[in-house]
Formats: sequence, structure tokens, C-alpha cells
Amino acid sequence: MASASGDVVPRQQKRKPKNKNTAAQLSAKHGYSPSKKGKTRQDDAPAPIQTRTAFPRKLQFASSNWKLLQETLKIGDKAEHTGQPPHRQRNGRKPVVPSPPEQTRKAEVWFDGVDPILLDPENQAPQPPPAATTAASHGLVKKGTYNKPTRVVAMDCEMVGVGPEGRDSVLARVSLVNAMGHCIYDKFVKTLEEVVDYRTAVSGVRPSDLEKGEDFYKVQKEVSEILNGRILVGHAVHHDLKVLFLSHPKRRIRDTSAYRPFRNMFGGRTPSLKALSERILGVKVQEGEHSSVQDAQATMRCYTMYRKRWEEDIRTGRQRAALLAQQAAQQQESTAEAT
Repeated sequence: MASASGDVVPRQQKRKPKNKNTAAQLSAKHGYSPSKKGKTRQDDAPAPIQTRTAFPRKLQFASSNWKLLQETLKIGDKAEHTGQPPHRQRNGRKPVVPSPPEQTRKAEVWFDGVDPILLDPENQAPQPPPAATTAASHGLVKKGTYNKPTRVVAMDCEMVGVGPEGRDSVLARVSLVNAMGHCIYDKFVKTLEEVVDYRTAVSGVRPSDLEKGEDFYKVQKEVSEILNGRILVGHAVHHDLKVLFLSHPKRRIRDTSAYRPFRNMFGGRTPSLKALSERILGVKVQEGEHSSVQDAQATMRCYTMYRKRWEEDIRTGRQRAALLAQQAAQQQESTAEAT
């Protein structure tokens, strides 16, 4: 293009935007829309940019600045979000959310072969109370009495299996209690034969118990000295005497499994000690592993509750037996004189 003076004036070139999408980006960001002639118009006012402060949910995820701010403002950790929407009562007060119940059962150990001593006590299953504590709480032991041998003692034994398939029984533990229920003798016994079945689920005897046990003949002698001249109470006590290789005068034995009034309570059948204790004493014994101490205490308590009647029946029976014997002797004499 030439000017009036004849000089050539260069044409001004339009400056193109460096980025083709600049206009589109601005229109999308600020709400502008381009017109048909290339101009832009503003439909709405640009929305203000809203910012939100992201507070750390837990203190352990907070930065050092947040921790310093928390110490300055003395802000404590907020309760963790439970995922449930808050509820309000009609009066506008916030409802009181009850605290979750404490777990009454500890976590069970899901692996085997670990010594319980090495486990955390908080994670161990609760152990049952000792037999003495359980017996005292159920009234099997008379409080304020002495723990010395009395004229009447009760005995119970625990046995383990030996021989083919562990069918034969040998002594593993023997316990004796006095008339007030106090334990006066309780010892594990080393077996004379190899144990095939410890019967732990029933007897409560473990290999470690027998390793620390006493010699059989020593225990036999000590038990014999205690029983000498005393009344022996037991439940099917002939089994206990058999594994001890001992005998006792029949007139000094009180067997709760053979006492007729007890059998009549079960239709003439021989009652188990567990059923008899629950019926007479209202006490459950032999729950899980047996305890010879607790069994002897329950047997003694069953006897003492019926002692007066029991001993009266024995005296009456003896008198009747003596009378029948006398009548039989007189009949024999009269028969001899007649001949």
C-alpha cells in the first residue's frame, strides 16, 4: 500500500493468540460465551472461587504446623466418624448414644503349640476358677472351720488309661476332704505303667501333672493311714479303692451311689454324682474337666445333709439284722432239740 508521498507503508498484521483454546478456556472458567461476531458477552456474573480448609482427621496424619496449631488452640482429637447420620430428638436435644458393651469373651487363640505363658494375658481366654474357690462359693466348704482330718472323710480319685487302647484304669490323682469340705490330701501319682490315654477332657490330668507326681506306694501308704479307723464317704467308692489296691471295712463305708433313698429319687437307678449334686445340693459339678477335690466335696455334702437319717437307717438295719440272726439261731436250737 502506497502513501501520499509515494512511500510504501507495510500492512499491520493481526496478532494471533498464542493459544487457540484461550478464549474457550476463559469462557468456560468465567462464564463468558462468544458471540457470532467474535465478541464475547457475559451471561452471568463470574462465580466466586470457594476454598475449604481440609482439617486432618487424625493427629497422626497432621503436619508439624497443624500439631503446633493444635497445641496453641488446645484442640483435642475429635471422635472418629461412625458412618451414621446424627439424629436429633423432637425437643432439639442430642440423643445420648450408649457406649458399646464391653467384650466379655476374649479373643480365642487360633494357632496351636504355643505356651500360654508366652501369650499376652489380655488375649488369653478366661480360666475357670479353682475347685476350692468354686466349692466355697457354692457352700461345699463350711466357713470358719479347720482343715484337719475328721472322723468322717470323703475320697475321690482321677484315673488315666493304660493297656490296649487305654481301656484299663490306673490311679493318677487322689483327693480327700474332711467333714467340713476342706481338702486334707491331694496328690498326683506317677503311674507304674505307660499311659496310653490321659483322658484329660474328663480327668483333667495332663502329662506334666504325672511328671511331678508322687511315688505310688508312698501315696498308697499315706492314704491308708488317713482312712484307718475312719468312716469313708465316696461315690462308687469301690472303684477308688480298687486303683489304690486298698480295702476298707464295709460297715465304715458310706457310698452315695448305693444309698437307697438317693436311688429312689431316680426311679431306682444308680445316680451319677453330677445328677445327684444338682438334685440335692443345687450345685453343678463335673462341668468340663473333673476335679477330684470338688467331687469329694460334693459327695461329702450329700452325705452330711442326710447323715442323721443315713446313720439311723444303718442302726435300724443292724438291729433288724441282729434280731433276724437271733431268731434264726433260736430256730436252729429248737430244731436240734426236737430231733
